[in-house]
Amino acid sequence: MITETAFIQIVRDELALPLAETDLENDFDKVVSWDSLHLLRLIAAMEKETGKRVSVGKLLSERSLRGIYTLLAA
Repeated sequence: MITETAFIQIVRDELALPLAETDLENDFDKVVSWDSLHLLRLIAAMEKETGKRVSVGKLLSERSLRGIYTLLAA
């Protein structure tokens, strides 16, 4: 399992996004510089970090980083 702090750090480091903790709750339309390619890069980074495959289909329906984190932490 990955911690919320580690998840935020991965998003900041791997995606080079200036993510604030409050951005976890925001819809992707409100996250600074978010685009659809960030999701794919995040999935690759999470697989690398955890050593586990990530179900892309489940993550595509999420509209926030909190939703993605919740699925990844489960």
